[in-house]
Amino acid sequence: MVAVGSAVGLGNIWRFSYILGVIGGGAFLVVYVLCILFIGLPVLISELTIGRAAGESAVSAFQELAPRSFWWLAGAVAVLACTMIACYYPTVAGWSLGYAVESVTNRAAIASDPQAAFAAFSSGPKALVYAGLALAATVAILARGVTDGIERWSKVLMPALFAILAILVVRSLTLPGAAEGVRFLFQPDFSELTVGGVLDALGHSFYSLSLGMGIMITYASYMKKDMDLPQTTIAVVAMDTGVAILAGLAIFPAVFALGLDPAEGAGLVFVTLPGAFETMPLGAVFAPLFFVLVFIAALTSLISILQVPLALLEDRFGLSRGKGLVIVCAVVVCFGTPSVLAFGPLADWQVFGTDYFTFLDRFANNILLPIAALLGCLFVTFRMGAAASRAEFLTGARHAGHFLARVYPFAIRFIAPVAIAVILLRAAGVFA
Repeated sequence: MVAVGSAVGLGNIWRFSYILGVIGGGAFLVVYVLCILFIGLPVLISELTIGRAAGESAVSAFQELAPRSFWWLAGAVAVLACTMIACYYPTVAGWSLGYAVESVTNRAAIASDPQAAFAAFSSGPKALVYAGLALAATVAILARGVTDGIERWSKVLMPALFAILAILVVRSLTLPGAAEGVRFLFQPDFSELTVGGVLDALGHSFYSLSLGMGIMITYASYMKKDMDLPQTTIAVVAMDTGVAILAGLAIFPAVFALGLDPAEGAGLVFVTLPGAFETMPLGAVFAPLFFVLVFIAALTSLISILQVPLALLEDRFGLSRGKGLVIVCAVVVCFGTPSVLAFGPLADWQVFGTDYFTFLDRFANNILLPIAALLGCLFVTFRMGAAASRAEFLTGARHAGHFLARVYPFAIRFIAPVAIAVILLRAAGVFA
């Protein structure tokens, strides 16, 4: 559940839904699932085997397996990416928490003009307060440690997320006209798919599975040798992809039933849906329930994201968990506060031609994550060895001839590195 919680997050509900809506529905879904299976899976296996073989967090794992070499930079890039994501993640988590409250206390304003209501909320002091509360909740869980904090709360939060999502799917599918949304989601029209759409699906598969962040390496370091890694890998991928599809079933049937635009973009969750809930039977109940779901998804991801730099401070520098949390929080507050203010007082502050929030998001996800993932693939191929990684993968497995182990060496050597290189070339402007 901890590993699933790290993968299941805003990427599955907020980001997946709006990208799928913009790119054209079913065609994106087909390509996305193929990217998960043929590229995401091998990279996930490589990170799990690196972490468990070393028994250390991101940077220390590479130092343990390749001492006196430059490979530690692979872990350092992952930690840097994770820290940058941690600086803007509380902003969106705060929006989710705030809208769970606002959909009860400020329903009329949100329903009458959702766009103006969200602009006022995200640019006002409430956004800062709720971002702080989201961060405080995360810190409170992390302070209790891996077993009593992260693992225990993941066992509560993940079933709650699935239960709420199931309720919302049933409500959405029972609306008149919902069938059109189901067709949009599952009936692919490849004439609408562009090269850019394929690359977006490829990039999102990494974002969704938390690859290149050092998260899976860190969590695998806590796994015992008798744990069945093939089973864990399949469970993580299946539940992560399943949540994304369920989120689509909760959102798009409602969008089409209510005559809304599925290509609304990033505002689909916070602008389009709040108005839709008001016209839906029992919308006053389902609106806050939906945003509680989004907040839980954000919280489980934020816990995992902050655990990466925290584990580095504990393992590499020998700091206590309390001191490490203070340092991590100080960094997030210092560099994360401007991301909240980027929609208000700092809206005109540009970093490389874009606002601060967008800069953090794009630089971390489009550049640092692919670089970290590519370095991980190269590490397995040229230093650890695909055979050694495969052997670690099968240690504790119930089936020695597991089909994933048969295709993994080829995929991690050839398919995944080429695909990641394409993502980086696109980030460099080679592809549109």
